[in-house]
Amino acid sequence: MNSSKQSADRFCEAFMDDSREPKKSLLARLFWILVAVWLLLGLVSSFVLVIGLNFIPSTEWAAATHHLRMILGLVSAPLLVWVVWKGGKKAKASEVKRIFVVSCSPFFGYFLGGNILFIWPLLLPLIAGHEVALPFTVLRATDIGVKYCHSPVILADMPFFADGVCHVPESIRTSLSPGSRIVVRGWGTRLGLYAHDLSLAD
Repeated sequence: MNSSKQSADRFCEAFMDDSREPKKSLLARLFWILVAVWLLLGLVSSFVLVIGLNFIPSTEWAAATHHLRMILGLVSAPLLVWVVWKGGKKAKASEVKRIFVVSCSPFFGYFLGGNILFIWPLLLPLIAGHEVALPFTVLRATDIGVKYCHSPVILADMPFFADGVCHVPESIRTSLSPGSRIVVRGWGTRLGLYAHDLSLAD
């Protein structure tokens, strides 16, 4: 009788363990999907900003999301460190390589996380965009620029990599000084635009 009872107990325990396993596995898969989507959104936004498509958010959007972008960056920095460390372990990378990559990943993670919120103003013009003109303040107009953004006009109080109008003619740049009020035109919405020209505000 006792042996039958013990067998039944072991069966129940085994059954309960098996029932928990799929739940754990499902939660793990859901977690990794969320992490992948999180990093993918940040990667897409960062890529668009870096390759020089001349996207500039509105000053109102930049101000309204400033603190939230910082928080998302601070969340993403350790998250990417953990993902890179776990991935390197599974890939059986050498400890030296893992330490090097992990040491760089907090900065990259912060950059990705801080750019996640850009995905909405970046994609919205593709759905509901039109020709818009947004006001900005000039920070400086003397930078040489980089490969994808020559002769930029740098705007005040704007996020990194989304703070300049690229390829501005020198005839216009020489007329600008720090504090100048300008109007930037392009295809977009009130949240931001893909700039194609600028002029002094009236």
